Amino acid sequence: MPLMDKKAIEALSESDMKGLAEADSRGFLLPPGENLADYKKRLQEMMHSYSEIEKDLNSTDKYNIFGEFVLDTRMRITPEIMGEAADLTRKYYEFSIDWVPGFFISKSLGLLWGGCAISFPDQNQLSIFIIRANFAEKKRWLFYTRDELLAHELCHVARLPVRDRTFEELFAYRLSPSRLRRYMGNCFRHDYDAILFILPVFLLLAVQILRLFFGLDQKIPIWPFWIFAGLYPLFLMLRNHLNRNIFFRAKRNLEKAGCGKALPVLFRCTKNELERMSLLIDPEKLKAWMDGKAESELRWKVIKFRFMDIM
Repeated sequence: MPLMDKKAIEALSESDMKGLAEADSRGFLLPPGENLADYKKRLQEMMHSYSEIEKDLNSTDKYNIFGEFVLDTRMRITPEIMGEAADLTRKYYEFSIDWVPGFFISKSLGLLWGGCAISFPDQNQLSIFIIRANFAEKKRWLFYTRDELLAHELCHVARLPVRDRTFEELFAYRLSPSRLRRYMGNCFRHDYDAILFILPVFLLLAVQILRLFFGLDQKIPIWPFWIFAGLYPLFLMLRNHLNRNIFFRAKRNLEKAGCGKALPVLFRCTKNELERMSLLIDPEKLKAWMDGKAESELRWKVIKFRFMDIM
């Protein structure tokens, strides 16, 4: 399906809350501080960029991305499969995306790799999904399910304009059927988190080998390396725990204030906004704060219209 009709974008106005709400429901989220003119310009640029990509995809059997991935355009993910993921994001966060092209890829990118969204630098929300070819015929592979994997990436695409990584993985992993992934998912926010997690473990292994095979057990004590190997995982767990506390306090405060759709509201918020909502225990103070945000920012005006009209 097309992103949005050009005339529909041009017709958007601050008084047309239904039109803005429809755009939001299709995954075109407003970022912090963006005004209507910039929002419309961004949507038009996205529509143009995706139209160009579609032309390229329709004109060739092979599509090259950054010189690293060659996609077989005949292996495109069907709308029906994309719809499985959209059902999840609609259920939890009140949006569905049907405008990002996706492909099954047979090239091996790692034993445990399931898929990812490739985003184009300097272009908001311009992305392409790639998932391993096993999912073309199967809904489950190893510990992944197809709808979870795609819905996870859809969350990342939708929240790209928000540009806030602190709670990014928490929102994406909340769609997982795995309790462990829901809890641990937000530990790894950046690429370097995984590197700093695993490097001390490899160092510990190397020291153990030196002690065992070269008789250095009396010269090299092992306990400092055990401590070193545990420090970063401990930091990740503590950071994750603190962020989860902020998230659940904010959710609880919203619900106490009468918001029946707290998750979609939080999904559209920044780290600072989540922290603020987590501290506003008094429902009336929270309502007043959100009313103030809606008066000063278009993004919050849309949020209030869609999810807090009963407040």
